[in-house]
Amino acid sequence: MIHRLKRLEGKNIVITGGSLGIGYEVALKCAENGARIAIVSRTEKDLRAAWEKLRSMSRQEHLCRTLNVGEKDHVRAFAEEIRAAWGSVDGLVNCAGVLGPIGRINDIDMEMFVEAIRINLLGTAFMCHYFVPLMRNRDARIVNYSGGGATESLPNYSAYAASKAAVVRLTENLSKELSIWDIAVNAIAPGFVVTRLHQETLKAGEKAGPLYLKRTKDQIGKGGVPPEKAAELTVFLLSGESRGITGKLISAPWDPWQESSFLERLRKEEHLATLRRIDDKIFFEKR
Repeated sequence: MIHRLKRLEGKNIVITGGSLGIGYEVALKCAENGARIAIVSRTEKDLRAAWEKLRSMSRQEHLCRTLNVGEKDHVRAFAEEIRAAWGSVDGLVNCAGVLGPIGRINDIDMEMFVEAIRINLLGTAFMCHYFVPLMRNRDARIVNYSGGGATESLPNYSAYAASKAAVVRLTENLSKELSIWDIAVNAIAPGFVVTRLHQETLKAGEKAGPLYLKRTKDQIGKGGVPPEKAAELTVFLLSGESRGITGKLISAPWDPWQESSFLERLRKEEHLATLRRIDDKIFFEKR
């Protein structure tokens, strides 16, 4: 695969959760590749610092706005603002997310459960709903972020895991719905990236469960997966190099997505890198 320094030259990219962690790295990498960026976050201080860094990297008119993606009317107003400022959008990256309550279902705060679903799942859906009209017929790209529990059980983190699994299925559905407008939709599993979210696991202690608590401590000690891996995959999926790849869940640290043979499989094999039940039954006739 050929790497180009400015793979996103001339593109307008909107990134949620762009002030910290993975979203911040995605914003930096997109800016390095020539894109004009709009980042949103709920935290004003971190958002401003991220915006200043983007401004120092290029002369593009990058934007930053405080936004809770779980508030539908706020997302709609932001989309209208972007339409007025830019006219259209070439890429949307949904990185905003929260961990939600930690513990057994009978012990957790269900208001926190609802809030996690609202931000992680509904926030992604709201962003897609209001930004797709700005992306029609532009060979545009949407990149959603999956997370722990999307493909395997993650006990004591049910709100987070359920919402992230739902994001993957939403991704698969949208890839088919939006293909008529040449909009590709994919999801990324970033691996264990050390962020502020994991401090919540340490604070939860035994409520997190002994296995995941130990894993969190071990990964933090080792430094985890570098966020740059997910950022590099995001840029690839936003670029024209990913044409023909849609409806996939791709692991940034574990899938060989930089190998041409794997990319061809993603293009040709319908059920590769998707959520599917695996057993001894045949669910679909061969076409």
